[in-house]
Amino acid sequence: MEKKNYYVECEEGVSQYEAYDLTSQTVVPARYVKAKIKEDEGNMYIEALPYPRENKDIYRAYSRSFASYDYDSIKKMTKLEKMLQVSMLKEIRFPLPFHSELEFSFYNALLISYRHRKRCSVYDKNINYMAENRDNEMTSVLYGDSSDATNAGFSLIGYSGCGKSSAISTLVSHYPQVIIHEDGDGGYFPQITYLVVNCIANSNFSALYEGIGDAIDKAFGNAQPVYALEIKKTMGLGNKAEKVRSFIELFGVGIIIFDEIQLIDFQHTKENSFDSLLTLANRTKVAIAVVGTEDARDKMFHELRTARRVGTMINGNRYCENREFFEYLVSQIFEYQWFKEPIEVTDKIIDALYDVTKGIIDQLVSIYSCMNIEAITARKKIEINADFIHHVADKYYPGIQDVLGSIECNADALELENIRKNADARISKLMDEAKQEQEMKKIKENSTAKPDVSLHNVASNIRTIYDDYTDNQIEEAYNKVIRKASSSGKSEKEITRLVVETLQKLPKKRVTKNKMSKPDIQHMRSVLGLENADDSNS
Repeated sequence: MEKKNYYVECEEGVSQYEAYDLTSQTVVPARYVKAKIKEDEGNMYIEALPYPRENKDIYRAYSRSFASYDYDSIKKMTKLEKMLQVSMLKEIRFPLPFHSELEFSFYNALLISYRHRKRCSVYDKNINYMAENRDNEMTSVLYGDSSDATNAGFSLIGYSGCGKSSAISTLVSHYPQVIIHEDGDGGYFPQITYLVVNCIANSNFSALYEGIGDAIDKAFGNAQPVYALEIKKTMGLGNKAEKVRSFIELFGVGIIIFDEIQLIDFQHTKENSFDSLLTLANRTKVAIAVVGTEDARDKMFHELRTARRVGTMINGNRYCENREFFEYLVSQIFEYQWFKEPIEVTDKIIDALYDVTKGIIDQLVSIYSCMNIEAITARKKIEINADFIHHVADKYYPGIQDVLGSIECNADALELENIRKNADARISKLMDEAKQEQEMKKIKENSTAKPDVSLHNVASNIRTIYDDYTDNQIEEAYNKVIRKASSSGKSEKEITRLVVETLQKLPKKRVTKNKMSKPDIQHMRSVLGLENADDSNS
């Protein structure tokens, strides 16, 4: 591609893809900005990347508040409405100290990955790829130099619930997942900047390789699996790895992020499987990132030489040990309250919350949510203090103290996940009870509220003339009429007429010889004394 009109001008801190909603649009045309490093100028794969977020942009991106919250409106809410609002606390995000390092490490890993690869034209190869389950031609592939010892990547390590996965989600939202380049000769080729593979419980390397294929399908918008199916049909781990290698080169994959690595079945996974992953990275120069607990990382890369090849280690839970920062988090979350009276944060409340959360952000949000749920559902007045906080922790998260005491252990991390699931189930049960109570209240109110015109009287009027409508048919027709706003204020005779008109629209039954034929609507009006009724009100 010629340099003329190659670069786009952007304001400082603004991505060249600002016009695109990258959360819903995964595939975008390439737009280039000048590389930060002289040696990277002209590298289409690097210059198509947006610059990483910095300073205030990081703070804004990793913050998410509850904009519609209004304490003054809470007293007017039903119990269910309050509980539904409390559940929105899970959507709140706070900037954490490791976010800045994560932003830099991700961008730097992409630079290193694309810096040590070479683009090759494949005009005569007739290579196609599937996007949105349609064939597309491509003209370039990206090869790594296996003789170059450079490997890119990082590991984000921390306690379960310290905000790693949500941080990854925010991180990648800044980057287009698939960039389509023009080669300057009328051809096109794709670049997949990142793939996120979520490890599943007891997964092995066969499942991880298939997960890479699934991530490629999602990036290209393939509703019907294409690349996941190809990997699944390939027999043997070695052959699966080769298939993955070909996809990485074909689509210029920049980085593969393996999230929740503590869920991998380490007991039945051979050590050489992990070595094969690093061999794959060495051959293709794709960057590898792992996200999970420290215990899982040590099992995955038990030797120092392999651990170093994953790159920088980012500690995601260091903030948990800083009491001053924890006080800041508590003050932020107490901005949202559903208690009967506003609660001031005290040192004793902070101490109790730290005791039952160990400073872990997800645990803090979960315990605080349960505190509000408990207060909303309580049948008597409660006092929000340290004893109440410990009571809530014991009720909703039994055994949490023992698990948090040794959370670095992989087994305890899994136990913590089970405790959280049980707490979520308890909250769901309480919300269901609140829904049922609200519905029972509505039913009682509706049954005691007498309509202006009763069903009994309307049915009696109709039966004096008609004998071929069932009680159910009359009631259904009555309900159709009475629920309309236009029926309000009408007399019993007018309502009866409207119900009859509704009934006469029903499919007609065959009349037997001995049965009196049904009178028409004019006859009914005559009987009801409505010959001159104004039909416009209907």
